[in-house]
Amino acid sequence: MFRQTDSSMKKIGIITIVKVNNYGAELQAFALQRKLELLGYQPEIIDYLYYKDWRFRDSRRSRPLVPLGFRGRLAYFAKYRVAGMLADTLLPLLSKDARLRKERFASFHGRNTKFSRAFRSMPALYSASLGYDVYMVGSDQVWNPSASSSIEPYFLTFAPAGAKRISYASSFGVSSISGPLQGRYKELLANIESVSVREDSGVELVRSLTGREARLVADPTLLLDKDEWAGYMVPYQGAPAGYVLIYDLSGSDALTRIALDCGREAGLPVLRICKRAFNVRKDAGVRNILDAGPAEFLYLVAHAAFVVTNSFHGTAFSVNFNVPFLTVVSARKKNNSRMASLLDAVGLSGRLVVDDAGDGPLPSLGVDFSGANSALARLRQASVDFLVSNLK
Repeated sequence: MFRQTDSSMKKIGIITIVKVNNYGAELQAFALQRKLELLGYQPEIIDYLYYKDWRFRDSRRSRPLVPLGFRGRLAYFAKYRVAGMLADTLLPLLSKDARLRKERFASFHGRNTKFSRAFRSMPALYSASLGYDVYMVGSDQVWNPSASSSIEPYFLTFAPAGAKRISYASSFGVSSISGPLQGRYKELLANIESVSVREDSGVELVRSLTGREARLVADPTLLLDKDEWAGYMVPYQGAPAGYVLIYDLSGSDALTRIALDCGREAGLPVLRICKRAFNVRKDAGVRNILDAGPAEFLYLVAHAAFVVTNSFHGTAFSVNFNVPFLTVVSARKKNNSRMASLLDAVGLSGRLVVDDAGDGPLPSLGVDFSGANSALARLRQASVDFLVSNLK
């Protein structure tokens, strides 16, 4: 493993979306920290609570880019403060699945992820003396304009004057920024010395907003290969020897139908990793898994015979682990660019299916990953080169 000879004392603080009960968010946060650690740095995640956490303390400073209005503020409070508190505190008492899921998410981070002390509000973060050598904003949709709280921290405006600021694989989550917000985005992006993003649309957005060239890099989960991820997998008890796996974030009827068709063709049962432990859809012929943590998620993807997903990270891990897959996207959604960009980069764009394309024949269940592996290795190395060159 290549290590920086002069980096052992360099401390890096990473801010990203984490601790949100989401497999992709938890694993991308850990992966960036772990890769930096393997390169010889001393990274840790800045434990800034995401606004959807019911314990987050709202303030005047944390108002969103787009004002919510009276009804929006009521809905925000009801969903993220009241319902969020009940789901986090009462549901684990009533549901074994919810309790195990919560314990497994916490256990994964407890074993593997290094965090700073917790910051429950934007003023608390901005008044802290953090003392990092480098401040880095990580991946996920940290720059999404539709966030219901300020995204300013994810442009590293809390870092002290003169500190090095870097973005790694950050995402806007959209392909365009409305006119009234463009000036603000230009100001915020000016705080970051070296900008990298995880999709082609992000490169175009940075160019159009600032005139600067952002580097296209791999999602943090792709910085670790399958062998490196294997050490963090925990077998899911009761999983069959072979199965088709669904990871569905939006409740797609077309995706479920395709997965069941794949299961029938392969003669295998169909499992679904659910994005939460409650209020999930139920379909005949599909076994729901409610209690998996990030470690079990890794295991279930790695050992699937076939994956059907509409998730970016479901796609990314399938590619990384060489598990045959189909990515089923909605023609009505505007955030398909993340998955399309990744699949284009590794030569697997034929694995993307639009859900309203009709009932035509499915692509082959078999996938030749040889070209994708070579492309991914090049992308991984270019991404490491970006980190190392900008951390000097």
